[in-house]
Amino acid sequence: MEKLEFTVKGMRCAGCSANLQRKISELSGVKNCTVNIATNTMSLECDTDKLPVKDIISAVKKAGFQAELIKDSTEKYTAAEEESKGYFLRFLTAGIFSILLFWTAMHEMFHLPWFSIAKGWDIVLQIIFLLPVLWAGNNFYKKGFPALLRFSPNMDSLIALSTSSAILYSIVLLFRKEFDHLYFDTAGMIIFLIMLGKLLEARSRGTASGAIRELMKLTPETAELVLENGSSKIVKSEELKPGDLIRVAPGTKIPVDGVIIEGSGSVDESMLTGEPMPVEKKTGDRVTGGSLSHNGNFLFKADRTGKETTLANIIELVRTAQSTKPKIARLADTISGYFVWGVILIAILTFCIWFFATDAGFGKALGFTLAVLVIACPCALGLATPTAVIAGIGRGAKLGILIRNGEALEIAGKIDTAVFDKTGTLTIGKASVKTVLLTENSKYTPDELVSFAGAAAEKSIHPLSKAIAQYRLNGNLPQLSAESFTEMPGLGISSKVNGKSVFLGNPALMEKYHISVEELQPPQGQPLVYIAVDNVLCGAFIFADAIRPEAEKTVKALAEKNIRPIILSGDNPSSVRAAAEETGIDLFFAGLLPQEKQNAIREFRQEGKSVAMIGDGINDAPSLAAADLGISFSSGTDIAMESAQIVLMREDLQGVPQAIGLSRATMRIIRQNLFWAFIYNIVCIPLAAGVFYHWFHWQLSPIAGAAAMAFSSVTVVCNALRLFRWKK
Repeated sequence: MEKLEFTVKGMRCAGCSANLQRKISELSGVKNCTVNIATNTMSLECDTDKLPVKDIISAVKKAGFQAELIKDSTEKYTAAEEESKGYFLRFLTAGIFSILLFWTAMHEMFHLPWFSIAKGWDIVLQIIFLLPVLWAGNNFYKKGFPALLRFSPNMDSLIALSTSSAILYSIVLLFRKEFDHLYFDTAGMIIFLIMLGKLLEARSRGTASGAIRELMKLTPETAELVLENGSSKIVKSEELKPGDLIRVAPGTKIPVDGVIIEGSGSVDESMLTGEPMPVEKKTGDRVTGGSLSHNGNFLFKADRTGKETTLANIIELVRTAQSTKPKIARLADTISGYFVWGVILIAILTFCIWFFATDAGFGKALGFTLAVLVIACPCALGLATPTAVIAGIGRGAKLGILIRNGEALEIAGKIDTAVFDKTGTLTIGKASVKTVLLTENSKYTPDELVSFAGAAAEKSIHPLSKAIAQYRLNGNLPQLSAESFTEMPGLGISSKVNGKSVFLGNPALMEKYHISVEELQPPQGQPLVYIAVDNVLCGAFIFADAIRPEAEKTVKALAEKNIRPIILSGDNPSSVRAAAEETGIDLFFAGLLPQEKQNAIREFRQEGKSVAMIGDGINDAPSLAAADLGISFSSGTDIAMESAQIVLMREDLQGVPQAIGLSRATMRIIRQNLFWAFIYNIVCIPLAAGVFYHWFHWQLSPIAGAAAMAFSSVTVVCNALRLFRWKK
C-alpha cells in the first residue's frame, strides 16, 4: 500500500469534501481516504499497481473536481494560490455592482439620494447591475447545478437554487407587470455576501496554515560552496549534495544539515526547538539546515540534503499532520455529507407549508424558502475541526513540539497518566560524579584526589573518565598534568601525575597491581571507580545519572493538570527510588525489562487510565507503541521521529506538559466550534423557515441569511486562530 496525497481544486464547502471522500473511499483498493476542506487536499492509501494514480484523478474529475498528485510540499501551496488568482477581482465586481443594484432597488424605502427616472428604467438598471454580479459568481452555478444532477449537492447548489429561484420569480413578476416586490437585489446581495464570507474565510485559513510556509522560507536560496582548490562559488541550495563543503558567514542561514569541520559560531535554532537562545557550535558539532548563524565563521561538511534534511522532515511531518483529522471530526463529516439534502427537503417543506397551508402567498413563501437555502450551509460544521487542527499543529511546530497527526491531539487532551523512563528521560543520560569516598588512612583530601584523577582521566574517551575530568573542571581545582598515560581497556588507567603513580579503574585493575579494595565496598547497584596513589588505595568515586534540572517543575506542572506521573525503569531500585524522590514522583517500578515495561503500560490502560509514555525513542519503542500516546525527544535520530506521536525538538521535559496543554486547548477550540456550528443551524434554520413568525413576527430575510451564513464560517475559523496566541 502506498500513501498518496493530492491537491483538490473546486471544493467549495464541507459538503463537497464529504461527498468526494465518500466516492473515493468506494473505489476498490482505496483505504483511509481523508479529504480536508481546510487544506484543499486528499490523502489516501492504495495499491497503485491495481489502482493507478490516473484512475484516482479520473474518479475525482467524475465527482466534479480536479486533482493533482503532490510530489513536493510546495505544490500544495502553489496550487492553492493559483486557484485564488482572479477571485479578488470577481469579488470586487460583485461588491460594486451588488451595492449599485441594492441602491437602485431600495432607494425609495430607505430615502436614498436618487435621480428622476421612469419606473420601468429602474428595473432595467437592476437587471444591468445584476449581470456583472452573476458573472462574478458564475462558479456557484457551474459547480452547484452539476453537483445537484450528480445527486451530490453542496453549498453551491444551495446558492444556485436560491438565487435562481429569486431571479426566475422576479422575471415572472415582470411578465405579469408586477414591479413592487422583485428579488433581483436579493439575488445580487446573496452572491456578494457569500463571496465576502469565502474571501474572509480563505484569508483566515491561509493564516492558519502559514506555519509550513514559514518553515519553507527558512532554507536560503543560495549557499557558498567551497571547491577542492580552496576557492568558492555561490550555488543554489537545492544543488548541494552530501560531502559538499559549505562556508557559513555571520548573519546567514545554514542551507543543509552537516558537521562543522573548521571554525565556530553561535547558531539560532529556534526554528527547530522553539528555544530563542543561540547555541554555541564548534568543530565536530552538528548544524541543521534552516538555522541562522549569529556570529562566527565556520566550514561544515554536508551529510543530509534535499528531502533528507531535518527541516524537510519536519515540514513533511507537519504537512501530513495538518491533513489528518481526529475522531471527533467524523461526526461532523457524517452530518456534512447528508446536510445539504436535509436543507433542500426543509426548504421544500417550508415553501409547501407557507404556500398551501397558509394565506401567506407565493412571495412570502418564496422569501422563507430562499432564507432557508442560503442560511443553512455545512461550511462552519466542516471547518470547525480542520482549521483548529491546522492552527494547533502549526503553533506546536513554532514551539518545537511536533504533533504527528490530529488523532494525537485528541488523545493528548485526554491523558491522565504520564509514564517516564528514567535514564535519558528524567535524567540527562550521562554519568556524573556524585560522591568522593576516602579510605580511613588516606593522605589526600577529596579535592586533591579529584585533581589527580582528573589529570589521569583527561585523555581518556571512556564516559566515566570524562565525568571525572568534567567534575574537576566544575570544581575549579588545580589543573595538574599527566606526565604519562596508559589506558587499559576493561580495567582503567595507569598514569603518572606530579611524579606520583596513579591508578584509576575497577577492582580488576587494583587486583592486577595487588591493591586491596575491601575497605571501600560499593553501595547497592552503584559501581565504584577506585583511585590509588603510589600503590596505596586512597579513595573511590560514586557516579550517578543526574536528574534533568527541569524534571521537578515538569512533574509539578503535570500534577496541576491532574496527570499522575509514574516511573518505569530497568535500573536498580535504589537509583530509581532516588530519582523518584528528587522529582517528587510517588509511584515507580524498577528492574523492568522492555517487555515488562510494555506489559505494565497495558495493565494501566486496562485499568481505564489514559497513558502517555515519555521515552528516548530508541530502546523505549515498544513502550511508546503500547501507550495511548508516545512522546519522545528528537535527539537527532530518525528513530525518535518514527516511534512517537509527539516529538519534542528541544531536550527539555517541560515540553511534555506544554504539548498536553496545547492539545487540550486545541480540543477545547474544536468543541467550541462544533457547538456553535450546531447551535447556529439548530437556531437559524427554524428562524429562516418562519417557525417563530406566527407568534413573534420574526422573519429572516434571504440577505440577512446570507450574511449570517458567511459570518458563521468566518467566526469558526477566527476562533481557531486564537491558538496562535497560546502561551507555553
